Amino acid sequence: MTLRFDVLGTLRDSMDVWCAIRTYPKHAEELGNPIPQEPVFFLKSTSSVVSFGQIDTCGGDVHHEVELVLKLGDDLMPTEMALGLDLTKRSVQDRLKAGGLPWAEAKAFAGSTVIGDWVKYNPNAEYGLKINGNEVQRGSLVEMSWTPRELIDKLSNWAPIMKGDVLFTGTPAGVGPLVAGDAVTASLYLDGACIDTQSADCV
Repeated sequence: MTLRFDVLGTLRDSMDVWCAIRTYPKHAEELGNPIPQEPVFFLKSTSSVVSFGQIDTCGGDVHHEVELVLKLGDDLMPTEMALGLDLTKRSVQDRLKAGGLPWAEAKAFAGSTVIGDWVKYNPNAEYGLKINGNEVQRGSLVEMSWTPRELIDKLSNWAPIMKGDVLFTGTPAGVGPLVAGDAVTASLYLDGACIDTQSADCV
């Protein structure tokens, strides 16, 4: 964790959760979104961060977006990585987007930021998501429109990113709704071998 000062000057432990969007062109296309010419980011609240285990589907409105999450080190380079879910209330997001409004309500609700166990960063990692045993998403950093270094450089041009902050790198195609009873399994691969698995049950 990075030590920061709040508005009252009190020292506290915290991290910022930065999220890159539309880094996988096929995902942008599946939602009918234009592909940005340069990286675009938003923030999720640290209070929305939870571990894998249980997902509240909010009556079926929550969609899964599996991502590789990077933890930044001293030089703002990734030092660790983890499986993550950027859970999204899609109907809320669509309504807010249609009105030209920010989507915080759709992206930063309680339990919307799921992060697994940290392992040593490797740029060649691949990852995937299975719902009830069926793979619905698969991706790797090399498929993104920008490298992690390019994302971090762009973000650091305007944002006060610090050691300990985390970056959700975007989601590959295949997003979709979760319903109560679904079994969610995210897996991390290196050289074809699974090196980490995280699971959650949907309620």
